[in-house]
Amino acid sequence: MSKKKSILLIIKNKILDYFKVREDYIQMRIHVEKITKDFEDLLKSKIDHNILHAEIREATKNDAESIIHLHDRAWHSTPMSHHPISKKKMLELMIDSDFVFLIAEVDSIDSAFAIIYLTGDDKKIGVIGALGVLPELQHKGIGTIIGMASWDYFKRKGVKELRCKVHKDNKVSYSFIDALGFEEFYPEEGTKYLYKF
Repeated sequence: MSKKKSILLIIKNKILDYFKVREDYIQMRIHVEKITKDFEDLLKSKIDHNILHAEIREATKNDAESIIHLHDRAWHSTPMSHHPISKKKMLELMIDSDFVFLIAEVDSIDSAFAIIYLTGDDKKIGVIGALGVLPELQHKGIGTIIGMASWDYFKRKGVKELRCKVHKDNKVSYSFIDALGFEEFYPEEGTKYLYKF
């Protein structure tokens, strides 16, 4: 095999690997019409009665290192294999207008993050690409707070469906997502827009 063909084969395999649905993750989704006002109000009341109050802000390029730090700390506390995000990749994502980066600040400390984006041909699918909370603040409602901030953003954009993925060994996250009404699904072959990173 020539060197040129070998390089093209490597590139092709990397592209195919990028788009394939990884078997160690479970794809989940919920259609927006299934999210009732009563359920939304229940989640909001949990947030209102939470001892920890978080301020949510939309991140800027100046927050790139903070998000990387939060991502690393949150992922090291899970059974998932860690895939670090470089600052270069983070900054590339931050200039993409489809992406939004949210940070939850508790007691003036960046404590949780969400990376969300719109996808699909008509941009009516909202994807929670990543959501993490500092280990010492997990199981205290911060994930719900930043999740609701993500939902508020998607509602304003008129999405019809929410999607996310969860590692098959991450039982805590799976239970949390399942309790929100998300269901497992298996995307059709050739679906290339589920997760961009």
